[in-house]
Amino acid sequence: MNAITRPPVRWHGAKFLMSRQILPHLPSHRLYTEVYGGGAGVLLHKPRSHAEVYNDLDEDIVNLFRVLQDTGAAARLIELLRLTPFARAEFELAYEWSPDPVERARRLVIRSFMGFGSNAHSSTQRGHQSTGFRSNSNRSGTTPAHDWANLPEAYPAIVARFRGVVIEHRDAVEVLQRHDGARALHYVDPPYVHDTRSMFKGGKSAYRHEMDLAAHNRLLGVLRGLAGMVVLSGYAHPLYDAALDDWRRIEFKAYADGARERVEVLWINPAAAAALDRESAGIGVTPLFAGRVA
Repeated sequence: MNAITRPPVRWHGAKFLMSRQILPHLPSHRLYTEVYGGGAGVLLHKPRSHAEVYNDLDEDIVNLFRVLQDTGAAARLIELLRLTPFARAEFELAYEWSPDPVERARRLVIRSFMGFGSNAHSSTQRGHQSTGFRSNSNRSGTTPAHDWANLPEAYPAIVARFRGVVIEHRDAVEVLQRHDGARALHYVDPPYVHDTRSMFKGGKSAYRHEMDLAAHNRLLGVLRGLAGMVVLSGYAHPLYDAALDDWRRIEFKAYADGARERVEVLWINPAAAAALDRESAGIGVTPLFAGRVA
């Protein structure tokens, strides 16, 4: 399989580039879940495991991955993207809903790559406004139009990687509980707590399905009760710090929208931390991800 060089969409909070810092903290596993899937930034980069589950509540991103799992639909989408000019008219049309799954997928990709910011994918049908057309060509390096022209060539590798992945469209907690087990690894990347996100000031949301503090508290309670291994992404917040004070904590620098430097946190539950320690010590070492298949 060819290397995956581009994400399928530009998605707010995606971990496509950050995956290189996250992957070393994922212990060997047989079953993998990514329950706040978004652009599947970590899943796309990790070695394939015996069973993998992608989940998201956003129907447009779930539709895109369903299209990419259908050989005929994926080929049609890639060809349509090749034929789509980098044009303001296409960008404006992309905010209108289509009943055709392939056309819906095409319009999501257009909104994502032709709009400013990482949440340009959001639809006006859900209360979001267009972020504006990325017509800026006075820049060093490639222009957005050049990036768009090269985008279709990145999709075949994504199509190949998503073969065999279970795609869910359910509440994240339900998926976590349904697919839990001692050999399961849950990578959890929920919408970050509002207070930690400068973008949320003034009530501006980045996702169709946001989480209030009660929802975060519910999630934390569920995560603590899982039998499997958990690696959780977020920004530091008193709620998380108190609930996960006995979990391993890893911090690293990252850049949010507008190239603002932030400190990302990984919370690793005791089961995952113990597995990582055993692997580091060479005790019961298996290939990077147990159950890996070609």
